Amino acid sequence: MQEMNKTGADNPLERMLQRSDALHERLNALLDDAEFDGSPRGETTLSMCLVAIEHATALRALITVGLPTSAVSLMRLQFEALTRAMWLLYAASDMAIDKLQAPLTLESEQAAKNLPGVSEMIKQIGMRAGQGAPTAAHQMLSHFKDVSWNAMNSFVHGGIHPLRRTADGFPFQLVLQVLRNSNGLTTMTGMTLAILTGDEAITKPMSKVQSEFADCLPDLLK
Repeated sequence: MQEMNKTGADNPLERMLQRSDALHERLNALLDDAEFDGSPRGETTLSMCLVAIEHATALRALITVGLPTSAVSLMRLQFEALTRAMWLLYAASDMAIDKLQAPLTLESEQAAKNLPGVSEMIKQIGMRAGQGAPTAAHQMLSHFKDVSWNAMNSFVHGGIHPLRRTADGFPFQLVLQVLRNSNGLTTMTGMTLAILTGDEAITKPMSKVQSEFADCLPDLLK
C-alpha cells in the first residue's frame, strides 16, 4: 500500500492510528468507573457493545500489521454488533432479550437464530425513532448500511472486492477511510454505553467526543 512503510509524522496512516487509539482511550476514561443498567436489557446491550469495541480494536491491530482486507471484514462484524446493541436497547421485545440471556445450549442457539437480521433491526429501531430511540442514530445506521453493506459483504464472502484489492493493491486513502468508518461506529457504541449509565456526568462529555475527534471520523459524524 502507498506510504505504508513511512514512519513518524510523515505517515498519515500512523497519525490516523494514533488518533484512533486516543479516541478509544478517551472512551475508556469516560466509562472505566461507570455503573451500567443492570436489567436484562441493559446487561445484554452492554455485552453486545463490548463485542463491537473488541472488533474495532482488532480492526486497528490488523491495519497496523498491514492486513487491511481482513480489517474490512471485521468492520462488518463491528457494524452488526453495534446494530444489535442498539436494537436490544431500543426495539427488542422482552422475549428476544430472554433468548439472548439464556445459557448457551443447542436449543438456545436455535432460538437465537430466529432473531431479526440487520435490515429488520434497523427498521425496528426506525419505528422507535423519536419514541425512545434517537432519530440521528437510526439515520446513521441506515446511511452506513446503504453506503457500505455491499462492499463489506464482498470482503466477508470472498467476492470481487477482496480479489481485486489483493491483485491490484489496497488504495491508501481507502485504508484511512476504513479507520474513519470504524471510529464512527465506535463513537456510536460509546454513546450507547453512556446512555446505559444514565449518568449525565458521562453522557454530556461523551456527546462532545465527536467534535474532539472530528479529524479521525467520517464526514457523516463531523
